[in-house]
Amino acid sequence: MQVKSAIAVTVSLVLASGTANALVFGGSNLGVLGYPKHTCSAPSKPYDLSDEYAVNRYNSDLDYYIDCIKAYVENAKNDIERINESANDAIREANSL
Repeated sequence: MQVKSAIAVTVSLVLASGTANALVFGGSNLGVLGYPKHTCSAPSKPYDLSDEYAVNRYNSDLDYYIDCIKAYVENAKNDIERINESANDAIREANSL
């Protein structure tokens, strides 16, 4: 039994997230705490890789974790789209005066 490669998962998540580590200066309409962090729980690798049950459980938990992160990223992208729509609405309103 092999444990899924965490490196491949990490690389794909970083590539999917775009500028996740970008430092942004300036004002914000977000609250004091900023954008909420994900609440997904990363699984712990099994100590005994020959224990088929433990490895299967880890792989299952890892799949659940990856799905949770994907949902968080997708929701964040939706939030960005909503923010862009609101900003564009404000620009159109200001330009209509």
